[in-house]
Amino acid sequence: MLTVKGVVLMQRPCGEQDRFIDILTAECGMLEVLVKGADKLNSKTGSATQLFAYSEFCLGDRKKGVRILNSVTPISVFYGLRRSVSAVALASYFSQCLQYAVMPRSDVPEILRLMLNCLYFLSEEKMEQAHLKAIFELRLASLIGFMPNVLMCKRCYTYLPEELSFCVENGCFYCKECRPESTPEMQTWIDMPIGTLSAIRFIVLSDLERIFFFRLGEEEKVLLYQFAEMFLQYHIDRRFPALDYYKTLTDQNIPIEC
Repeated sequence: MLTVKGVVLMQRPCGEQDRFIDILTAECGMLEVLVKGADKLNSKTGSATQLFAYSEFCLGDRKKGVRILNSVTPISVFYGLRRSVSAVALASYFSQCLQYAVMPRSDVPEILRLMLNCLYFLSEEKMEQAHLKAIFELRLASLIGFMPNVLMCKRCYTYLPEELSFCVENGCFYCKECRPESTPEMQTWIDMPIGTLSAIRFIVLSDLERIFFFRLGEEEKVLLYQFAEMFLQYHIDRRFPALDYYKTLTDQNIPIEC
């Protein structure tokens, strides 16, 4: 018997009335669970096992490698997400990232907290979606081992350059004077002002409770959003269908200028 708290990231049918769900937990990473009778009209597990629900799951012992749900109690189902198609699309993108990046039997409490915070802000419409997306991407990249080197110029160790170029590939930045000469590989570079770098520093280095609250000018925000998406996708080497769909809903197919 295993009791865990987790958020439902994916559902898929199994036969006529059963359903598999993938849940993200703090102690066990990703878990695949079989929910018997999930699609029955009188099912008692409906709301607690729906997509993006955060619940307490009581799971039976493994049978043929699969855990079966014994009982479940909802903690938060984030009803507000259903008010916005783009919010659901963005939450789905977060889920697909986590399913790809988090392994079973992993100890990932910080990642679970990140996802729950993002679902809360999406549900309550308390934050611009593009802002939330960038925070999720950079913080997740840092938590799974790809934290960018944001402390100083790679060559001269300047902490506060007026202008800089960030290399997505090697995860570090160079001030204007130290940037290498242009090469065909420069497509993974983004020029940015110090304000954008300061925001990146804040997201990857601050306590989780603080990383959502900062302000940027419009140009600095656009560069942050572009960098965050490019950085995560480059390092996990994966594109996600939910992100493409989210972009069609929000008209965010903005080319990245390198």
